[in-house]
Amino acid sequence: MLSQILIQATRKRDEALMEASRLKYSMAELEKKLNKLDVYCHNLKSGLDECNSNSPYRMGQTHNIHQVKKQDGVIGAYEKVIQQFLASVSESRSSTRLLSRSLTMQLRHMGNKVYERISVLLQPYDMKISHSKNPRSLLLYLEALLNKAFFEDFESTANYKSFNELQGLTWEEVLNKGTRHFSEEFSKFCDRKMNEIVAMLGWNRAWPEPLLQAFFGASKSVWLVHLLANSVHPGLPIFRVDKGVRFDSVYMEDMDGERAKKLVPSMVRIMITPGFCVYGNVVKCKVICRYSNNVDSSLIDKGLTSSSP
Repeated sequence: MLSQILIQATRKRDEALMEASRLKYSMAELEKKLNKLDVYCHNLKSGLDECNSNSPYRMGQTHNIHQVKKQDGVIGAYEKVIQQFLASVSESRSSTRLLSRSLTMQLRHMGNKVYERISVLLQPYDMKISHSKNPRSLLLYLEALLNKAFFEDFESTANYKSFNELQGLTWEEVLNKGTRHFSEEFSKFCDRKMNEIVAMLGWNRAWPEPLLQAFFGASKSVWLVHLLANSVHPGLPIFRVDKGVRFDSVYMEDMDGERAKKLVPSMVRIMITPGFCVYGNVVKCKVICRYSNNVDSSLIDKGLTSSSP
């Protein structure tokens, strides 16, 4: 009996050590992503500054234009809001990608029904998924479906005051008091998006806490983007692209561009995340494209499918 207890204790210790190792790796990966996010925000800000030098909405003129809507009180020029908006867009993309990764890990234990459900959702885009053959494609396609759900009703009114109230909201506070305690509208948004994602994937089991935390991070970041985009006048419009639209590098970023440097994207296959117009500048939407017919078969196996003739 003591031997069995010792064996169980040893097994639990080993499992705990493995989990700690995985957490350390995850923290290292998150640190890398935060560094990339910092560089990305800096590049976006630099591009915005360059654009403003030739724009009628130059920083020097902002004392007369682009002020926060009066229902929250005028807080001055829009520079701070724009900086927060660009950072929030980057955060929303990273958070939704993290939610996609968390869901993908859970899918391994869900059986084939959810995979079949996702395949049905991707049929309009002529796409098929295979976690074993191409897990990256599953991650991207699921991210596209999540972003479609999160940003579906993006165009509505909001304000800057709510952004300031929710910006520092943490998962621990939500666990203790619930989202409704902090914002009725945000709570409704979370409930609605959770129901939409569950219905979209045909999910039939409870969400573990790490997955719920990832969902909270994604929904909060998208909601903050929503608040900021509608806190200035004129607002910062979202834009989306449909399947079959001709690829335009001014407004779109090909997510397979690094793997297909010698290929020229011809048209959009699926939009992964939407873009935004920011007073003469553009935060590009991210897409997966079709390419010309002279594609090597090895590229097709990696998800780079050629265009139909």
